Amino acid sequence: MNSTAVKYHLSKRGAENFSAGNHWAPIEKALANAWESEKNPDGIINLGIAENSLMHEETASFLEKNFEVIPQTHLTYGTGPLGSLRLRTVLSNLFTTHFKSLSPIPPSQILPFSSISALTDALTWSICNEGEGILLPQPLYTGFRVDIPQRSRGVMVPVSFSGIWIGNGNLDDVFNVQVNEIAFERALKKSQEDGISIRAVLLTNPHNPLGKCYPMSTLRAVAAFCGRHGLHLICDEIYAFSVFDNPDYPSAERFTSILGVELEGLIGKEMVHVMYGPSKDFGANGLRLGALCSRNEGLLGAVGSLAVFSWSPYVLQDLWAKLLEDTEYLDTFIATNQRRLSENYTLATSILTSHNIEYFKGSNAGVFLWIDLRKYFDSEETLDGRMAREKDIVQKCEEKGLFVGYGSNFFSEEVGWFRITFTARDEVLRVGLQRLVGVLKALGKGG
Repeated sequence: MNSTAVKYHLSKRGAENFSAGNHWAPIEKALANAWESEKNPDGIINLGIAENSLMHEETASFLEKNFEVIPQTHLTYGTGPLGSLRLRTVLSNLFTTHFKSLSPIPPSQILPFSSISALTDALTWSICNEGEGILLPQPLYTGFRVDIPQRSRGVMVPVSFSGIWIGNGNLDDVFNVQVNEIAFERALKKSQEDGISIRAVLLTNPHNPLGKCYPMSTLRAVAAFCGRHGLHLICDEIYAFSVFDNPDYPSAERFTSILGVELEGLIGKEMVHVMYGPSKDFGANGLRLGALCSRNEGLLGAVGSLAVFSWSPYVLQDLWAKLLEDTEYLDTFIATNQRRLSENYTLATSILTSHNIEYFKGSNAGVFLWIDLRKYFDSEETLDGRMAREKDIVQKCEEKGLFVGYGSNFFSEEVGWFRITFTARDEVLRVGLQRLVGVLKALGKGG
């Protein structure tokens, strides 16, 4: 590391980040050679990035009709880096109504940011000293591998659910209230033994990559754990409106925001924070925006001091405000998106089932499936051998023009799980899954 710093005249931090490499490199490769049936039939079909293409036309149409540049607002500094009152008011209404907050959320408790990634970094900076940790249940969103340690030097501490006797021994344990109580206490104890001071818990709800929502009882249990140990509870709720009907599991848990959970006596309100951004729910990854909702004046001030580095353009703030404040359009959009999510989920799972490809059952949220390819791995293999096998499958997919997410990148407790996005356009999804089937047939079961 020191030689890198000397060679390139970098700080220690800069040398470490350079040596870690570009985490986006595989994605950039796929994006630069995107598949098109006529223009680029040999291109890469990207089922590895969480992107909802099902509502692109609707979002584009709305933005085209409502896009307007107001020089005195959009070509100036506006009212500064802490965001427009218009957007903060719209978001406060959204949290109060659609997130069903138990108490009204005033605009003063909302802080817009350029993205959830930037917000996670700023929260880590504001909550953790260098080397202090944040607990995250496994498997977990791969972006946190960068968001937490890359600049703020926080430590990401995965919470394992394996070996807990009261559990079912499967991924449903991630949502089980009793298993969570044991898993978090165990992870905290181990962190203390390892010399890592834990400062917060970070949940993704709906869960990424499992695509399920946390029951209220489990949210309360995790909040109580945080309250007992003086930890912040951060809930990333970016897929809040991407919840759909699963015809095979009609009773699947619906989304409950932590804002709508009674936490009196469990944890102080000032220790509970929500992150939300509309880009996923509205199929607009390129129009990145994040927002922090918190009742902690000190935390809002600390994170707000960093907003100058993650200043969302006012023209973008007004575009999102225009969409989110049109309640009639908003409700119609959400309903249409949820119907299409259900249809595409059914299409994807029917194709997988017809080819005997297993997947985590019961999901009803998000834009992805957690598929189970463990039968293509030798259970007698060493961990290194299974990791090599995982890498080999990813490589073979890329050779066939398919980009997928792989389990170890999501800190899966078992090697052999992969994440695929099911919200590509119909033709793209069908061709992508056809390529996956081709790769697996070439491997042969266990082969």
